Amino acid sequence: MLIPANLSRSFNILPVVEPLAINVASSKGIHLDCLRLDKMHPFVSGNKWYKLKYHVLEAQRAKKSSILSFGGAYSNHLHALAYLGHSLKIQTVGVVRGEEPVILSPTLQDCVRWGMQLKWLKRSEYRLIKSAQCLGSYSNKFPDAWIIPEGGAGEYGLKGIEMLFNELKQKGLLHYDLFCCPVGSGTTFAGMVKANLGRCECLGFSALKRANDLESRVEQALNSSASVNPWSICHDYHFGGFAKVNSRLLDFISKIYQQHNFLLDPIYTGKMLYGLSEYIYQGRIKSGARILMVHTGGLQGWRGFGDKSPAV
Repeated sequence: MLIPANLSRSFNILPVVEPLAINVASSKGIHLDCLRLDKMHPFVSGNKWYKLKYHVLEAQRAKKSSILSFGGAYSNHLHALAYLGHSLKIQTVGVVRGEEPVILSPTLQDCVRWGMQLKWLKRSEYRLIKSAQCLGSYSNKFPDAWIIPEGGAGEYGLKGIEMLFNELKQKGLLHYDLFCCPVGSGTTFAGMVKANLGRCECLGFSALKRANDLESRVEQALNSSASVNPWSICHDYHFGGFAKVNSRLLDFISKIYQQHNFLLDPIYTGKMLYGLSEYIYQGRIKSGARILMVHTGGLQGWRGFGDKSPAV
């Protein structure tokens, strides 16, 4: 695997923090900032930059010749991994949920253009990929490949997020009362919860419907860590489930874009900020609080929603 010797340093780029003065926060005397992971890279999107970092470094250390992972037709994770493989000259394999279509999604077209080999897995079988047994079977089928769980999960994905927040804290950039981020696999949220934030509260907003195991997933990822930040996950703003939207959510995203030139994605960050706005409006967050919300990127996923993006 031809990975530059300075790869670790090339990942060490800190995101910017920008204010987001939405009306509902300002009216309650609440200061809202955003950690702009969406600005990190045009293709290695948002949190993927940090979740992939230690996976790639470990693949290099283990002398693996390729990297294999899993995702759907509009997966931000596969998209980021394919570009990273292309730029670092690493062979990548994407196991895609569902049957092979006649025409690939724009996301998968990018992946193929960047050299990713696609393999297809029936939805009924794809549901099993989170199990250790299933991941182990792929290790046996692809012995020369480093296997990354769906979404960049696992201890190395968590480590990348934890180290990001620790470095931001050490540089004096995290003086907040509340940290918010969307929750999918739970890896980014768990990394934030585990980071040294001075026992500040962490609030996650689930993008999944009936994801009653999210809390246990986060607990498992934390692996009984002795000291973590207080945390909770809200399950009320999934808007029907993963990648489901309605006019209410789309109108909210469009309004934020028109008023602040700030584009949210409809799968994760749009739902998070909608939920956070309602928390503030309902008085569930104290006046004068300082909040940092995490924009986890994923804007390329708008291509799965046709012309619904406010930026079109």
